Amino acid sequence: MSRREYKRRLQDCECQTSWCMLHRVAFFVPFGFGLGRLNRTDPDTMSKEKLESLVKNMEIMLSEVEQLKIHCTKQTEEVNQVVQELRRENRELTEKYEHICQDLKEAKEAIAQLQDTRFAFEAKERQAQKLNRQL
Repeated sequence: MSRREYKRRLQDCECQTSWCMLHRVAFFVPFGFGLGRLNRTDPDTMSKEKLESLVKNMEIMLSEVEQLKIHCTKQTEEVNQVVQELRRENRELTEKYEHICQDLKEAKEAIAQLQDTRFAFEAKERQAQKLNRQL
């Protein structure tokens, strides 16, 4: 859900919410129970039902926060495992790359030696043909 869709949905249900961009998780707080509202309200004038409702909503939010914390901990562990695996693969690929570079260098040197040998052989062959013509 995009942030724009989320805001539209928020206006439809008339809720206050806190948006967590990292995990795209929304915590819904029923309208009228935001912290700003709580700070402006004298606890002595709040009805028993509102206080109970507020406590219930806070307990629900705490439960959701705890679940999110557990979820984030699991995700962190999974990400750490993936990072370790990627680092291991990176080391292996680096070693393979270095080995391939060494093989390529040796192959180029061998090709250069073969070309030198070929040029020397062709020069000797031309020299032999000249000697044959002179005889």
